[in-house]
Amino acid sequence: MKVPTIVVSTEVLSSWLTIAEYTKSRLAAELGVSRGRVSQLLTSDEEPSAHLMAKLLTLTHLPFERLFTVVREPRNHHGPRSRRSASWRGRRRTMSIMRRRG
Repeated sequence: MKVPTIVVSTEVLSSWLTIAEYTKSRLAAELGVSRGRVSQLLTSDEEPSAHLMAKLLTLTHLPFERLFTVVREPRNHHGPRSRRSASWRGRRRTMSIMRRRG
């Protein structure tokens, strides 16, 4: 069973940054994270920590349902690596069979 992931609604947070006249650097300083982490929140499906979610809610005064999105089927960012692993397992199996045959 896959557990839903909670991600920042990038459109909402980007709009809030513009309206509140915040830069990514200022937001990062207020949240106590790096500017890179703020960029990551705005561009990826990575789930922020509960602590970071609370800070964002407190700072923006936006309702949870507006600032965050529940993703039931998160994108698999490791797709190619997963396929490569499956391929490697297949090769290992083939090599094992060939060794047994002599």
